[in-house]
Amino acid sequence: MEVHAHTHTPRKKWTHFFWEFLMLFLAVLCGFTAENLREHKVEKHREKVYMKSLLADLRKDTSLYTGFVTNNKGVYTMIDSLILYMGDPDRQLHINKLYYWSRMISIKLKFLFPVERTYEEMKSSGYLRLIRSGPVADSVSHYYNSLISLYKYNDVGLEWAADYVRSTGKIFDAGIHFKILKEGKEQNAETIGFLTKDPITINELLSSAQYIYGAFRQAEGVVIKRNQTAQNLIELINKKYHLE
Repeated sequence: MEVHAHTHTPRKKWTHFFWEFLMLFLAVLCGFTAENLREHKVEKHREKVYMKSLLADLRKDTSLYTGFVTNNKGVYTMIDSLILYMGDPDRQLHINKLYYWSRMISIKLKFLFPVERTYEEMKSSGYLRLIRSGPVADSVSHYYNSLISLYKYNDVGLEWAADYVRSTGKIFDAGIHFKILKEGKEQNAETIGFLTKDPITINELLSSAQYIYGAFRQAEGVVIKRNQTAQNLIELINKKYHLE
């Protein structure tokens, strides 16, 4: 019987295993690094897209603020005129204008609702973290958190506007007011006159009108500050992201 010698394979040295492990490690590391770089690039692009959208919202806000202040000038003038001439014993001489002013005040009143579309989307999706610049992130949060004060003035203004509208219904004919609403101009109210000459009812109307005046004056002060804050934020975003 023949005896065959067993073939022995040479044992691998530890350096062989080390290089195999190193190559595997480097392959994983390169894949991980490449994925991180890709994700970083995607997030950087997404950040810039959101900043462009945020800029568009802020520009709309500044337009709203400017329009609010400009519109209020006309409202204040009509309230001044209403209080002056309605308090005059000879108010009948100005009846057509008084009907017009009393109706147009409620038509011209505007309330502020800044554009929070992009901010709310970033907030709900967790993308506020994409804002890499600390000053920009802080300024964005400060601006949008400060808008709550405007909404409070909206509530106060709506409350006084509702009181005012109820008061006008006690003094002015609804049919004439409806014509003013539809045509946007003075109507002949001389044949109808005022529904009442009761001084208490008239005083109630004028009191609610001046409360509207006061509420919108106070809101205007806040609006001017928010407008400046929005403009500063626009400049900061443009500076940090070179979007213009």
